[in-house]
Formats: sequence, C-alpha cells, structure tokens
Amino acid sequence: MALTRTNWPDVDDVVALNADSDVMRYVDHGRSMTPARVLAEEMPRLMAHNRRADRLGSWVARDRGTGSFLGWFMITPVDEPLRTVELAYRLRRRAWGRGYDLEGMLCMIEMARAAQVSIVIATMMAVDVASRRLMEKAGLHLVQALISENTGSTAAAARREVDYALDLAMGAKLPA
Repeated sequence: MALTRTNWPDVDDVVALNADSDVMRYVDHGRSMTPARVLAEEMPRLMAHNRRADRLGSWVARDRGTGSFLGWFMITPVDEPLRTVELAYRLRRRAWGRGYDLEGMLCMIEMARAAQVSIVIATMMAVDVASRRLMEKAGLHLVQALISENTGSTAAAARREVDYALDLAMGAKLPA
C-alpha cells in the first residue's frame, strides 16, 4: 500500500467511496454522501491539515502494484498544544479483509509517535464489531461506551458509541 496526501485529484475516488452504502453503514447515520457534499465538506475536511510539517492529517491509500484507490486514513489533532490525535479511516469494500486497514492504522500511529503525540483516540459505533477488533489489533483499548442522542429528520435516535485510546507516552508497543 502507498500513502499520499489527500488532494483534489482524488475527488472522484472519494465520491465513489462515500456513495457506497455498505462503506457508509456506520458513518453519518448510514447515509451516502452526494457528490456536492463531498466537494463542499468532505474534501476540504480531508485536506485541512495538508500543510502540516509533522505529517498529521489525511492520506489516500492506493495499491502499490496497480495504483487503484483503496480508501483513506486520517490522524488529526484534537487539542493545542498537541497531545491528542484522533484516528479514522474509510476503505472501499474490495479492500476489506486484506490487511490494508491495520497497515494504514499502524502507519498513522507511527506518524503520531513521530509528532510526539501522547494519546491516539478513535470513536466508532458500538455495533461496528470489525472496526472495534481492528482498534484492538492496532493496540488501542476500550476506554468508554456512551449513548449519544442524535436528532434526525424524523425523530431523535439513540446511538451507542465506543471510544478507544492508545497512550503513546506510556511507551506502548505496537503489534508486529
């Protein structure tokens, strides 16, 4: 897998990724994103940290052999001064189950370590068992489960989320 900074030439791939209902099942209440929303919100969000010298931000993942788009990984600052970063990722269905998810997450954690970050966090829906297992494989540990009240267009809906964290300041070792 090869990682490059997310940029405008990646927009068609990001549009296709966010249009896949299976990919978006646990994101944004399971709604696919329109191309207009990807252009207006998602691409600027993914590119917001591109000029950082510490390499934190969003990275597009491509197959090293074919150059085909696999998805993106993101490690973004949560606070200033920088102590905590948040880890996120999104992969195309055809990349699922091939180890790209763990490889990308470990790369993001190494970028956080190089930036001398203390804590890496990630939040996901409790029902997303595959992502929860992945967090644990990457060395993150469950720190809390919470229920958030989200108002939708028709009614309020309760949603369970879980938070995972990795304390890099404690000398945590990453999986081999």
